[in-house]
Amino acid sequence: MKKYIILVSLILLFAIPAFADDMVDDCYDMAKNYYTSGQFDKTLEYVDMILKVNPAHFGACYLKVVLTEASGTLGDTIFDKSINLRPVNVKSGIKQSDDFNNKGQEYYDFRDYESAVKAFQSAIKANSRNYYAYNNLGLTYWKLEKYSKAESAFKKSYSINRNFTAPLINLAQACIEQKQYAKAEKYLNTVLAQNKNDYCAYYLQGVLYKKRYKYQKAIKSFNSAILAQPKFALSYIQLADAYYNTNDFAWSNSTLEKYLDLCPTDDYAYFMIYRNYFQLKDYNVAKNYLVRAIMINNCAEYRVSLAELEKLLDNPWIAIAILKTIKDPGAAILNEAGQCYLKINDNKNALTCFNATAMRPDFRPIYLYNAAMVYKNIGDIENYKRTMLTIKSIEPETYQDYIDLSGIYLDSDSKEKALELLEQGIKQYPDNKDLYEAKLRLYKITSDTAGINRTQKELDRILK
Repeated sequence: MKKYIILVSLILLFAIPAFADDMVDDCYDMAKNYYTSGQFDKTLEYVDMILKVNPAHFGACYLKVVLTEASGTLGDTIFDKSINLRPVNVKSGIKQSDDFNNKGQEYYDFRDYESAVKAFQSAIKANSRNYYAYNNLGLTYWKLEKYSKAESAFKKSYSINRNFTAPLINLAQACIEQKQYAKAEKYLNTVLAQNKNDYCAYYLQGVLYKKRYKYQKAIKSFNSAILAQPKFALSYIQLADAYYNTNDFAWSNSTLEKYLDLCPTDDYAYFMIYRNYFQLKDYNVAKNYLVRAIMINNCAEYRVSLAELEKLLDNPWIAIAILKTIKDPGAAILNEAGQCYLKINDNKNALTCFNATAMRPDFRPIYLYNAAMVYKNIGDIENYKRTMLTIKSIEPETYQDYIDLSGIYLDSDSKEKALELLEQGIKQYPDNKDLYEAKLRLYKITSDTAGINRTQKELDRILK
């Protein structure tokens, strides 16, 4: 009955704003008291009452995050989204062809791509100059990862009507996906030569520059896209990310605010603002935005970031509590939990977490090395040696493995082996800037001036 009275009072106080804040504050004080005494169900009851009245109440949101389990993972972000140009309800002049084309679009929307291919082919058979159907056929082949057939269909569409540039935009995206950047650039330049106000071409040009680490050029392209079409939201978030990569965090935040005007419920935009404030070392503001992201998307990845932030703020117990809300944690989460346990000198639980990382698919050698260092610090030399032997028997599978193992060997006073691993990684991943940056760090740590100059030139080549 008491809860009902409080809730009704809170709702009624919308009409009397002067008293509403005091009432919410009283409920929040109750929630904190219940939390401190370990009565978490009661805490959540008051938290939920507050959030019904004020969904943006930071304290209530934070308690909600700490006391509820994560649900799912982040999945694809806005950066994974393509802009397939697929005009609908168009007419080629022959009804039978248009009917097949429309049917193909229905199949496409239901992700029945094989049936869509047949429908678009029938549309083309009924009208060999139906450039819309060719464009749609290209998009469908792209979805099926039949890139050569997609390219042929897109080119045929454009050859029929050179004023219809959508297939070149789509083809450029397919090329970017396959890392055929020079080809993608050629198609985009063709579009822009025909239409200097094509915002999609400018947008993809910016994406292409970002892929090549040419962030200043990317910024220019995204701004051109915005000038051509101010309501195309993707340009703003990509521009914000480009600013982030040039360490211009203030401009990144300003751009994200404009993006949120267009897409106010995009959790990843709030996460990006958190990331900017984190780099600016304004951790309390960063935490506020991160919690807002979690309230929209209750995924594990955001909670890990929140735990990292709490650990940085010397709140390891809170960080551990947050990490415990994640079911079936992966290696990265277990490693973070291990680091938090080390902060409170709980070596036993730290070792449990670090050793458990080896059984997870996202395992990295550095996680097991953290276990080795704990064994060494507590004087368990036998387990230290055993763990180090295990680490040195790991065959690198990803570029990150090469970087991790190189750092471990360097830490073990083996510069030659560390350098050898990075060279092997570069041979395997010749355009990966992280490997070159790791190599540059190695030479800087060992004060190898010749190596620094040589690697800097190699890195500059990659970034061009």
